[in-house]
Amino acid sequence: MSVNLPPKQKTAILLMSLPPEASAEIFKELGPEEVQAITTEISKLPQISPETRAQVIQEFLNQDGGDAPRPFGFAGIGGHSIGGPTGIGSVPPPIGGGFTQTAPMTTSSSNRPLDFLRRVDPRQLLQLIRKEHPQTIAVILSYLQPSQASAVLSDLQPQVQTEVAKRLAELHPVNQEILAELEKVLESRLHQALEDGAYSHADGKEALLEILNQADRGTEERVLSGLATKSPLLVNNLKTKLCDFEDLNNVDDPSLEQVLRLTDFRDLVLALKGADENLSKRVYRFLSPDVARALRDDVESLVQVSWDEIKQAQQRIRNILRGLVTLGKIKFR
Repeated sequence: MSVNLPPKQKTAILLMSLPPEASAEIFKELGPEEVQAITTEISKLPQISPETRAQVIQEFLNQDGGDAPRPFGFAGIGGHSIGGPTGIGSVPPPIGGGFTQTAPMTTSSSNRPLDFLRRVDPRQLLQLIRKEHPQTIAVILSYLQPSQASAVLSDLQPQVQTEVAKRLAELHPVNQEILAELEKVLESRLHQALEDGAYSHADGKEALLEILNQADRGTEERVLSGLATKSPLLVNNLKTKLCDFEDLNNVDDPSLEQVLRLTDFRDLVLALKGADENLSKRVYRFLSPDVARALRDDVESLVQVSWDEIKQAQQRIRNILRGLVTLGKIKFR
């Protein structure tokens, strides 16, 4: 059934219903005018009902692969396979994306356990699992995206946080039958929460922020530049939440300590290889002498590493920072 909405709005709904990382990949390939048109439309979207999302997705799937080069007659996404590993065909829409027969939130279409949780907002996910045993929480976090898991971990009660972190470090492969049962329980709980109205559906601005959080720096700059002429206030609002790795220089000491505590040591080595001297010195001061010495030695001995690897590590740390900013855990100096 066709949804009676303008083509631009359908495209915006489609992209905000994809996993953020998939939408970010699509934005990479679009021209400046298309980026501006789509992001402006996404930012104007109100809360979209699950039924509308499901209908838009189904309409797109019915057209994709047909004669129309551009689904909905708009936006240069016709050449992109959105039915692949990061698209609609293999993952359900994000939380609030529709629990109907046309676009169910199930795990059967993905090979990755607990995959449907990767599209749940960290704050909502915390409410979903906070009463679980630390071992169960550790298992769940191990299947999330790193930035999502770090945001949830950082908001747990201190004593629970320590216990979960310890169990994560010691985690062994989990029996598939146990995972399947855990999936059923969590999915049922999530359905119930949505039916009870416990979780609100993300609006366009929230969806755009999630997409930009997954985008590389070039894509982010193109999107913000395209929006700047038409929506300067929106751009300013987004920029306050879109921190970069270099912004670690501007956070207060407790905030920096939080980020470092959630950062993988290898990522820190790679990131500091391309960091400015002031930030590196500040990081070293936060560590014990032995750890700081080991870190400095690893950074200095790192020779055969590409700039892409360095930027990817910095981006992972940036995502941790952004997750903490979203949760209100970061203070700037």
